[in-house]
Amino acid sequence: MGRPLPELELRAALPLSRASQELRGKCVEIARVKQPSSAYDLGYQAALLTGLGQMQAIGIAKATRWLAVVRRDYGIIKFDELVRTLTTITPQT
Repeated sequence: MGRPLPELELRAALPLSRASQELRGKCVEIARVKQPSSAYDLGYQAALLTGLGQMQAIGIAKATRWLAVVRRDYGIIKFDELVRTLTTITPQT
């Protein structure tokens, strides 16, 4: 296994805590079904489509990839636990 779960959770949660609920939901759905590299690409595109700048979109793309890594490396139960945590976060402005 690669990175420890707490590290992955932090890497995913911080950028997504700053995203809108709509974008966060899209990223979660992407990470639920895609492998990490595809999740990165689609997360980046989804972020750009919401009007985020390139640097912010890269942060969202990385977070989406880390979510996919959690699912791949730790399973759907840990993924769903992290997603429940993310859905309780109020977006930062």
